[in-house]
Amino acid sequence: MAMLLLATYASSHSALRAEQGLRAAGLQVELIPVPRQVRSDCGFGLLAEVPDGDLLARSGAQDLWRVTEPAAGQLRRTYEPYL
Repeated sequence: MAMLLLATYASSHSALRAEQGLRAAGLQVELIPVPRQVRSDCGFGLLAEVPDGDLLARSGAQDLWRVTEPAAGQLRRTYEPYL
């Protein structure tokens, strides 16, 4: 079962390089500004729906965060560290 993960990177260059590599590997990723709730050295992260975090971890990700879509009555996604 796929899960929505956010990968953060040490630099914008790392995030852009990872985006290019992951797209070349056939993964659909979205480059987004890192939400305030997430700690990151870089202002960008990659959002992807994946079966597990291995591919994102191997892309040079600094941290991985599990993303939960907002429930009824909530306005924002929630983020929790993915181990």
